[in-house]
Amino acid sequence: MSDESIAADAAIDGDAVLRSHDVAEFAGTTPRALRHYHQIGLLPEVPRDSNGYRRYSARDLVRVLRIRQLAAGGVPLRKIGTLLDQGTQSQDSLLAELDRELRAEVERIEAQRKVMAELRRRFAQTARFNGGEGPSVTQQFDQDVWTLITASGDIDADTAASIQDVLQSEAVAERIAAWHPEFERLEAQAHVDEASAERLVGQMVSFVETVTEATGITPFDEAKPIAGLIEGMQDDAFSPAQQQVWSRFLAAMETRWGAGTDSAEGGSEPAFE
Repeated sequence: MSDESIAADAAIDGDAVLRSHDVAEFAGTTPRALRHYHQIGLLPEVPRDSNGYRRYSARDLVRVLRIRQLAAGGVPLRKIGTLLDQGTQSQDSLLAELDRELRAEVERIEAQRKVMAELRRRFAQTARFNGGEGPSVTQQFDQDVWTLITASGDIDADTAASIQDVLQSEAVAERIAAWHPEFERLEAQAHVDEASAERLVGQMVSFVETVTEATGITPFDEAKPIAGLIEGMQDDAFSPAQQQVWSRFLAAMETRWGAGTDSAEGGSEPAFE
């Protein structure tokens, strides 16, 4: 068909004729995308000339532009067709729902970014303490436990942030420095003497008490499945000497906090319930 014939047909229809490449260029997309819109029913089929080429009108272009605008706004393609074919009131209701979904997605991404930032901070801190080398077995255990606790949902993001703020405070850092390096050195030992074990346990309990006082959060409930997972990780990670100290520490914790119930002083609820 000649250009003159196409122009004549267009005049009869009362619309300007646009080819797929014209529509794609106007809308900032591709002819392939237009074909996909047709295939999924998002864009109604349009007339074709004798050569089989699609003939789009200005109204078709407007629909493609609206599809592109909604897609750019985060509206899934599967919902765009319904949205375009609804009345104004129904469109507003659906857009409001989609807006709520987008806000929830933004919040989820922000939460993920906070977790990623914390992981980067912890890795950088470990590398700095170890002269650029990877974490020790004990440090890796600490990181794995924190990842397990925060990812399990047993504590929320605000609680996790509160705990991290306290752990980075000067007072708590001093408590950690009092026992953690010595506990790490037990990685290579099969036995620890009684006096050293008792001293370490006392320092570890004192550390937990400091964190508890600063955050108002008591240790997590040992009846929860996550406690069993952590115990399994501990069995794999700790040396026999560390196991001796850790077992005494857990016994002291159980005596102090009643295995996850309210503290003896009538304090806070368990943190991870």
